[in-house]
Amino acid sequence: MQKFVNSLQDDIVTFLRDFIAIPSPSGREKEAADFLLAGMQELGFDEVWRDSTGSVAGRLGRGKTIILYDAHMDTVEAGDPAEWGFDPLKGKYENGVVYGRGASDDKGCLTAMAFAGKVIKDLNLLGDFTLYVVGVVGEEIGEGLAIRNFLEETGIRPHYVVIGEASDLRLCRGHRGRALLKVRVPGRAGHASAPERADNALSKAAAIIREVERLPEKFASDPLLGKGSIAATKVDCKTPSLNTIPGECLLYLDRRLTVGETRELCLEQVREIAAPFGAEVEIMRCDEPGYMGRTIGGEEFFPAWSVPEDHPLIQAGAEAFRRVLGREPVIGRWDFSTDGTYTAGVAGIPTLGFGPGSEEHPHTVRDQISVPQLLEALKVYAYLPNILAGESQGEEDR
Repeated sequence: MQKFVNSLQDDIVTFLRDFIAIPSPSGREKEAADFLLAGMQELGFDEVWRDSTGSVAGRLGRGKTIILYDAHMDTVEAGDPAEWGFDPLKGKYENGVVYGRGASDDKGCLTAMAFAGKVIKDLNLLGDFTLYVVGVVGEEIGEGLAIRNFLEETGIRPHYVVIGEASDLRLCRGHRGRALLKVRVPGRAGHASAPERADNALSKAAAIIREVERLPEKFASDPLLGKGSIAATKVDCKTPSLNTIPGECLLYLDRRLTVGETRELCLEQVREIAAPFGAEVEIMRCDEPGYMGRTIGGEEFFPAWSVPEDHPLIQAGAEAFRRVLGREPVIGRWDFSTDGTYTAGVAGIPTLGFGPGSEEHPHTVRDQISVPQLLEALKVYAYLPNILAGESQGEEDR
């Protein structure tokens, strides 16, 4: 496998650079999806299609162990090229590194997963498994929403899920969840020259924020994921002018969740603080139109998840890593959130996170991916299905 994967390097780099060159902000992924669909057909998948939200899927095999690889094709906006120092949509390649928007988040992982399909097919590594590689849309606006739609629409029930996101080749067995909360703070508007006649909603919002900052003292902790957190991120005031005391404020809170912190707990903790001020608290919704015309939506509550280190999936990932890379893997967690919030956190499917690229590069003007690391991830992706199906291959070509 090693020599064959290394021989594909130029094709892989070209594919990734072309993929990056197609702008694909959330909701505008059509051209990227077309590119991925055609590419997966060329790479030899047995079946390639897109679902009703526009996510693209490829299938290999018809075996009894069902494995799903998940990575997303949408990106955040590229931003100003002047801040990058080059055009971030050209897929710059220099000194063994590909640069540009989406390189590490998440087109590099998706490219490696797609080419893993070619390696499995061309080297006849198909065992008693069915492998689905899914490039989802809309992950940046609501992680887990598109893969939920895919699984519900197709009726596919994987035994295992592998999430491809930047992990520096660490095996990630969990991450914290998140929730977005909106606090509606009431008041009574009035002219700023006579504040005693008004009921200042902004002052109430500030008092709520002070109480929110004390909340982490009550938060639970998990040995792997640590404690949850909460932060006020935005305040909107209803006021017609800068010399009008606001009669209403909207306060937005980002809540990071550890294992066991439920939707109800998340709401109740903030409601206890907001109630004395007459404020109402709700979890926000994400409702964004996708490129296929269908809205991708759902509540902005994404639970934490973790998988025990001795779980067969984690151990299979470690074994595949050792066999093809010849060294011990690092097993840990992600700091950010992924589609694992649905696959593991809601659907309860054993999930493993693994991918090339560093966690410090997504969403920045340093978005990049190392090609040697990309190839190493690809080898693990190609080898893992047979381990999971109980048909491990030999190590002679390591």
